[in-house]
Amino acid sequence: MIFEVKALSASGEVVALSIEAAVEADARREAQLQGVSPFQVRQKQGAVGGGLAPRAARLVVLGFVQELLMLLRAGLSLVVALEAIAEKESRPGARAAIEALLAKLRRGARLSEAMAKSGAGFPQILVAGIGASERTGGLEEALQRYCDYAGRMDDVRKKIVAALIYPVLLLTVGLLVSAFLIGFVVPKFAGVYKESGTDMPWASALLFDLGRLIGAHPLEAAATAAVLLFGVVAAISMQSVRDALAMRLRELPGLGPRIKVYELARLYRTLAMLLRGGTPIVPALTLSANMLSATLRVQLQRTSRLITQGAPISRALENNGLTTSVGNRMLAVGEHGGDMAAMLERVADYHDEETIRWMDWTARLFEPLLMALLGLLIGGIVILLYMPIFDLAGSVKQ
Repeated sequence: MIFEVKALSASGEVVALSIEAAVEADARREAQLQGVSPFQVRQKQGAVGGGLAPRAARLVVLGFVQELLMLLRAGLSLVVALEAIAEKESRPGARAAIEALLAKLRRGARLSEAMAKSGAGFPQILVAGIGASERTGGLEEALQRYCDYAGRMDDVRKKIVAALIYPVLLLTVGLLVSAFLIGFVVPKFAGVYKESGTDMPWASALLFDLGRLIGAHPLEAAATAAVLLFGVVAAISMQSVRDALAMRLRELPGLGPRIKVYELARLYRTLAMLLRGGTPIVPALTLSANMLSATLRVQLQRTSRLITQGAPISRALENNGLTTSVGNRMLAVGEHGGDMAAMLERVADYHDEETIRWMDWTARLFEPLLMALLGLLIGGIVILLYMPIFDLAGSVKQ
């Protein structure tokens, strides 16, 4: 269960934490271990409420890792570097997370252990990478690997989002214009035509009936639209709904394979980072499972069992559908050459570039189609508005 905890930090500030625990007493104990004094603990509400509730500012992991790496390279010790980051941090939630790390380190815990138990949301792959570096003394290298990994993942994500921004903006504007026409313009025309007693086509009559209904009850119509919007946002915030939607998208003929390639690229990049850090392949596969959908996770588990039984990595991935034809050939070369991590990175780069090119091509094709559809929608509303006038003009000529 997730508990929302309000507590006092060492500096006397009120901080809000989100802690996963079995019971309330465990949540209080975890908050105290983070160096704060809890005064209110309550279980987080269901997925709808929890997804829409304001969240306390949490630690930005990549920014924190970049700052820590820079300070360590400047010659500061780990504890002094964390103290410096905590002092300059203005967000109470983020500061409490760093202070919790410091408290655990001062009690003799290793950095990876402190991160795993802090409740600050440090990724498992970062914790595993730091844990491996603690055995070899390469903390800075582990942090740099994570920065490179997260930076590359963010770059790909930003390019995909950038390709989607214009279509989404275009769709939003088109729907807002349509809503304005139906909610404001159509009721005005409906009143004029009602007073004139003009006969009109059934499609125009249906549109005007809708316009009169909205014009007579504007507040109710606005409230209904707001409730529908709220319901959509609330549904999307639920993990089960997102999983079901993602599953349906993966079943689409053209989109499903592309989503799989994107997931595989994330898997390969994560594996490459973990292998470079010294994590064995089987634990690395387990840690990388969060990069995949539920279906591919099952395939990854079978892959792990095959590798445990002695199968080559490339063959185990191929037998369980976790490679493409090009990727499998590249992985086989990397396996024979003895540098699997470097080849996994190259395969991930190849698939990321392939995904970005496909997204760019799809967006270029989809934008004019979307504009045409919105033009038909708005144009259809306008035509239905003026059809009674056209019929009246035709009757006058006769």
